[in-house]
Amino acid sequence: MTNYGYVLDVSAFQPQAAYYNFWDKWKARGVKGGIVKLSEGTGWTNGYGAGQIAAIKHEGLMASGYHFSRFRGNTYQAVSEANLAITCARRMGLPQGAPLVLDYEERLGYRASNTQAAIAFLKCIKAAGYVPVFYSYSGMANLWDFEAIHSATGAMLWIAAYSTLAGVTSPNMGYFPGISNFIGAWQFTDNMWGEHIDGSIDLTGVFTSMAEQKVTSGGHLDGYTFNEDKLTVSGWFASDKAQGKPFSYIILTDDTGHEYARAAVALANRSDVAKVYPDIPNGGKSGFSASFDYTPDMAGKKLHVIFRYTDDKAGNGNFLDYTQEIMLNQSAAYLDSKSVTVDTNDLFVSGWFASDLSAGLKYHYLILYDTAAKQELQRLKVEPVERKDVADHYKSIYGADKSGFTGDFKYNGNLVGRKLQIVARYSDDPKYGEGKKVDFWFDPFDGPAMPMLTGDTSITVRCHDFTAKKYDDGMIEVTMK
Repeated sequence: MTNYGYVLDVSAFQPQAAYYNFWDKWKARGVKGGIVKLSEGTGWTNGYGAGQIAAIKHEGLMASGYHFSRFRGNTYQAVSEANLAITCARRMGLPQGAPLVLDYEERLGYRASNTQAAIAFLKCIKAAGYVPVFYSYSGMANLWDFEAIHSATGAMLWIAAYSTLAGVTSPNMGYFPGISNFIGAWQFTDNMWGEHIDGSIDLTGVFTSMAEQKVTSGGHLDGYTFNEDKLTVSGWFASDKAQGKPFSYIILTDDTGHEYARAAVALANRSDVAKVYPDIPNGGKSGFSASFDYTPDMAGKKLHVIFRYTDDKAGNGNFLDYTQEIMLNQSAAYLDSKSVTVDTNDLFVSGWFASDLSAGLKYHYLILYDTAAKQELQRLKVEPVERKDVADHYKSIYGADKSGFTGDFKYNGNLVGRKLQIVARYSDDPKYGEGKKVDFWFDPFDGPAMPMLTGDTSITVRCHDFTAKKYDDGMIEVTMK
């Protein structure tokens, strides 16, 4: 992916971008250009803009600028805003011939008038000697006609679409917003490297002067999921060097090269790859996906996922590999509820615990622990409960589909107010819950009060059925089954 080069866009919210070391750090991460906010509307200008542009150029990166528009469909105001942007570009040191972007984000107005106002703005930019670029969100395509904008001005499209708000270091190409044939760059995150800075990938060299560097090889591990005892990995890999290698494999190994499994795969269609990487041969037929048995010896390991082209039907011979790594050491858990039941004076708990490390540990236990005394009080062997909600949210954690638990601990007044803890455990020991095991310790809590049949204390009662009868004196008789 770094063959294209990444681009950051910064504004007055990033005053640190006026320092050389800011861009030196990002340069080491593959950033090859910076886009500085110059102006907004008809009056606001970036007081840090000149320093930010100077720092970008000092580090040998390509500098561009952008104007945040407020004109909506008003062509007259669009020209005024364009003149402000041009004045700022010249005053702040943006070289002529550099891209100057119209940032259009107002979700108002009519498509026809918005389009004409954008054209008027970009024609002014072009006449002033700058490269016109139009920026907006893919979800706003109904508010402008980019094909008309491109036809009238020659502007490229810089499009924004995020697959996640979490910190990322590279784009998920399966989410590429291919809404035009003239997309020059894609802003794929507002949280680059988890530092809450907008990051883009430059697809044509518009922001990095890298158009002469054709990309003829690339790949990406899109993700991995668990379904019961199966681990499924998927992604894509294509290369001009794959010619004469008709067999495709996915191979799983550890750091030492020890192989866990391999599977021959039939390549799947990836039109998104072909659109973004037109110079990679067979990019449109480059999808890799396979399911493997998830075994205990994989648990906790760094797994090397290898996409391979080879001339050998068994997957060896002359081969070409693309490799990425995944860590199979994730865990997650939540204690949904805990309460004392009135009918049996039991401490009832429910929740879920899923862990990559639980492979081969098929027995589930719950432990009641006294935190202050550092002593185990009780232990229960429980049956797993299906939790589709957990599996839907934690697809990349093993065992999430059957991670639920419920249990009843014997409870009495001696435990009220004591600092207690619930421990969820997977073990390979069917009798005692020892042997090989993995635990999750939930947060300590104070032992709850015993249920009361009078007063305002709320109680929880579990039963299969109940009837209630109200007497003339206001008392209610409840019969539970």
